[in-house]
Amino acid sequence: MFELHLNCGVDMWLSRKFITLVMVTWVKRYFVSTILQFQIHRALCERTGQYIPGDPTRPLHKCDIYRNPEAGRILTRLMERGASAPWSQVLQESIGEARLNGDALRDYFRPLEDWLRSENLRTGEYLGWSYDGDYCKFSIETAGLQVYGGFYNAASRHFDINSFLTILLTSMLATIIGLRIR
Repeated sequence: MFELHLNCGVDMWLSRKFITLVMVTWVKRYFVSTILQFQIHRALCERTGQYIPGDPTRPLHKCDIYRNPEAGRILTRLMERGASAPWSQVLQESIGEARLNGDALRDYFRPLEDWLRSENLRTGEYLGWSYDGDYCKFSIETAGLQVYGGFYNAASRHFDINSFLTILLTSMLATIIGLRIR
């Protein structure tokens, strides 16, 4: 039987520390690079005229920049700088955006997201979690546990469907890319 073990802060959980290190490396290597990859792809597609936001005849997922001279020039300008300048500055000079932005990922997978939404409506699927009363809240309060800024249920209100879909699509993409690399 599983028992709840409350960490008093003195215990050293080596496995947790190892997992944290592994996850930080994963986030730096895959999560950020995936967002950048889609952001750069969207910018290249916009510059070459193959993607026009809001135009259903030119969706982002159908854009093909293979052997496109304009896309090649932009990529060359982006990669020429190497580590000679901060990445945000190089990104700004190359594609006109200086910050990470997950919107390109959402734009790319918008047809899938729309299909999933309509399919779930058609089949009557329920998305999300059902409310279990105050059981979890009272259990966490009784154990004296807190989540940043308040108790567990208070913190969960800030998580919306867009955050969930972004995380879901990113993890699906990371899995697909990981399988292709092997």
